Amino acid sequence: MSKLLAVDLDGTLFYPRKLTRRIPKKNVAFLRKWIDQGNKVVLVSSRSYEFTSQLKEEIQRPVDFINFIGGQVRINDELVKDVWIDREPLKKVLKETAENYDILSYMIATNDRLIMSNTKGIGKFFKFIYELWYSLQGKYREKYVIDNEIFNKQIEEELTYLVRIVFGLKKKNSIIAKELNKTLREQYPDIEFSWTDIIIEMSPKGCTKSESLNFYVEKTGFSKEDVYVVGDSGNDISMFEEYYEHSYCMAHSYSSVKKYAKHIISRVHNLDGLVLEGEK
Repeated sequence: MSKLLAVDLDGTLFYPRKLTRRIPKKNVAFLRKWIDQGNKVVLVSSRSYEFTSQLKEEIQRPVDFINFIGGQVRINDELVKDVWIDREPLKKVLKETAENYDILSYMIATNDRLIMSNTKGIGKFFKFIYELWYSLQGKYREKYVIDNEIFNKQIEEELTYLVRIVFGLKKKNSIIAKELNKTLREQYPDIEFSWTDIIIEMSPKGCTKSESLNFYVEKTGFSKEDVYVVGDSGNDISMFEEYYEHSYCMAHSYSSVKKYAKHIISRVHNLDGLVLEGEK
């Protein structure tokens, strides 16, 4: 039976990072071998399709895409799922958190760029540091803009698939974000929330990675027993729980994430020996 590999990108398939290429050579070689043996790959990410579709140049094999944590699903480059966040509850979350928490910025992931809100915490020094960090991202960069007017227009007039609440870098903010994530889940059932360190991600209802992967599995006819999932962060936990028997978490992940997966690996290409060669 053919197998399906659902793999996260940042911190997973992209690990370890190489600024001259997005996917390390050994991971590319593994993906090609996996596909050439009659299996399938779906890339599951919070990034946009515009960015992830470029990975086909490196993989040189057919792959499918789950973007914005599941807001969009593409099979053979055909958009088969397209869901966005309900505007009114989203605006309430933004208003409530801005009034009660020290938020560094809100970030919207769109099809062509990242839109960041400009708060008091984003001064000239932060912009300088962010621009420096951005310049060092190489092929991993996504276009961005820091502008409240553009941010508000996106919320009010455009379709919004993914929003991040970004706290400051103080150590306590990770704890605050974790607790707030739990509270928001209870207060706003029409939005999906996931937490990693100082960031809370918001996606449309029913658009966790596991639910969109379930949608993909049903569309493509795979058996649940033949699905392998790999990830490293909070938004991958739902995949680990749903596909526990074949769940793999990266060794460098937080312990609060690793505990949900059955297996731990240091590189994605380790699956060659564990799954492909192991079955032989």
